[in-house]
Amino acid sequence: FKNEMGAQCYDVIERAKNKIPREKPNSNSALLDALTEVARNHKGCEICDPDKCGEHHGVHETAHHYYTKYWRFDDSAPRIKTATTLTLKSIPSQFRIPPSRFHNIRQYFIEKFATLKEKNLDGMDFLLEYNPGLVVIPQKTKKYLPKEATYLVSLRITPANNCFPSDAYSDLPKPVWEAVYHTSINHLGLALLDVNYQMLPGYDIVIEVDTQVGLKRNMTPGDSLSVTFMDYRLFVINGEIYLHINADTVIMTRLILKAKGFGNDDEMHDKFTAEDQAFKLNNLFGGDQLEVTLAHQFNTLWTDEGVHGKNFAIFSVPNTSHPDNPASIYAEIHITPNHQVQQIVPERFEHISLQRVFERVWKKGTRKSRNLNLDIANRRSMITVGNVTKSDIAPLASFSTVDEHRFPGKSAPFKESAHGGSCCVSFSVDDINIDGTRNNHHESLIVGIAHTKVSWKPWYGKSHIPQKEKDLVPHTHYVSFFYAFDPQPPFQIRARSGYFCLGHAPETIDDTLPPTEGGVFNPHSALTRNRPLLQYNVTFDCPQMHYISTFIEKAGDPTSTVIGYGLNDCTPRLVEVEKEEIARLLFPDPMDMVLEMLQ
Repeated sequence: FKNEMGAQCYDVIERAKNKIPREKPNSNSALLDALTEVARNHKGCEICDPDKCGEHHGVHETAHHYYTKYWRFDDSAPRIKTATTLTLKSIPSQFRIPPSRFHNIRQYFIEKFATLKEKNLDGMDFLLEYNPGLVVIPQKTKKYLPKEATYLVSLRITPANNCFPSDAYSDLPKPVWEAVYHTSINHLGLALLDVNYQMLPGYDIVIEVDTQVGLKRNMTPGDSLSVTFMDYRLFVINGEIYLHINADTVIMTRLILKAKGFGNDDEMHDKFTAEDQAFKLNNLFGGDQLEVTLAHQFNTLWTDEGVHGKNFAIFSVPNTSHPDNPASIYAEIHITPNHQVQQIVPERFEHISLQRVFERVWKKGTRKSRNLNLDIANRRSMITVGNVTKSDIAPLASFSTVDEHRFPGKSAPFKESAHGGSCCVSFSVDDINIDGTRNNHHESLIVGIAHTKVSWKPWYGKSHIPQKEKDLVPHTHYVSFFYAFDPQPPFQIRARSGYFCLGHAPETIDDTLPPTEGGVFNPHSALTRNRPLLQYNVTFDCPQMHYISTFIEKAGDPTSTVIGYGLNDCTPRLVEVEKEEIARLLFPDPMDMVLEMLQ
């Protein structure tokens, strides 16, 4: 909580308490006086008034009868209805890390590095899949695919990973460590899923995209390896599938799918952009049953973030005055503290000069240049409409979590500015009011999921800082939250949940998934328990990094959603969560999530 000047209310209260005369006999009394003074004189800190804080949570009685709940991240997560582990069978076994080497992975990395060096090859050649993107296949595409195909899933395919304990990487020789993390390999995995999220046999593929579209980073001798693309995500807008990639910033193109033997090539021509080159991609692994074409070269969404912009969720808003016209398309640039959104036209671009690209990549006036294939796409600056809309500051979280109790005020460990995770799912008034059990919401909202983390700071590298202090707030640990905003500009955020984390896939017996977990056994799933979420010497039943990469409405069921996430850059998982559960976290009953009666 902050006052109108941006100062943490906790810190203002501490200063006010210290000003109270030391002869004050009772420290609790001094604290109560400070709470009252700050709540009544600092806008934004009203909730701190000990006599009225209950009213801010909808409890219209004296707050002295209650105390605040501080939830564990693994207890505040939404209840999961069903879950599915994903495994891309098209990745050949020779490119998998043998499970027999999991226990001595450090030596495996060293041996693999040496073997490839002998062949004058750089990097690593094993592959893992994670960070799923999911869309419901649009109706106009279904006629070109098997009738069982309901969803399309994308996956990041790369050697880069955090599957194993951190010391398994930190103890590696530097060239080996760089080969694991600084990899140029980042392929696109695609698969057709049925209504139960099972992969259709023969329709899961791996594609090397950057080389085929002429964008792969060109390396010169002595350069360290560097990836061209990172995470892949999918969005359906106006009945079309769009492929979204993090490169220097976000790049996008339209994706065209066709299964071999379905439809004909002549029917597909009207899907291409007449004035642009289409790219029919060759599959690296998985055969040729699923054919993928990019309608045009990638267009780049440049923002004031420059090369730091990524994970921009894409959503659309129907044209209310002309319902038959295409919906307007928007990209989320920032989520908190102010929701910032830009209207875009993904199919159109302005050809900009290399100098303008360089000004986006580096600070203006910097005397640098480069010759990268990626700049072919960077010069295709996506057309934007109007200015970025910026809403008022987002409201307070709907419930508190343990970090607020352990690290109050300015010592809060998680970044206030959250990153895009996934968006967007429409919630009707009935969805928000949980089918009439509540009647205090009268407008529909759009819901997304954001993530934040403990960022690395210079003091982590200071030798005079005791290790035990650093261990209280280990960096690069992730939490997420739901947020709900108006479906029209300026897209004001109306509610956000407290923090939560999503859990591990269940443990297996003899490599067999339990009945509660759908999908196919992925041997990497067990590895995510090597690196749990930690804060204040407390271990949570979640991976260190759960990265929510997709959030959609379930096919054929407007009461449920599907959340896809990557676990420790190691393995992918899909979970179904009912809208009612999300509404409960965004707009909780005070006595359920916020306050508890004193005994």
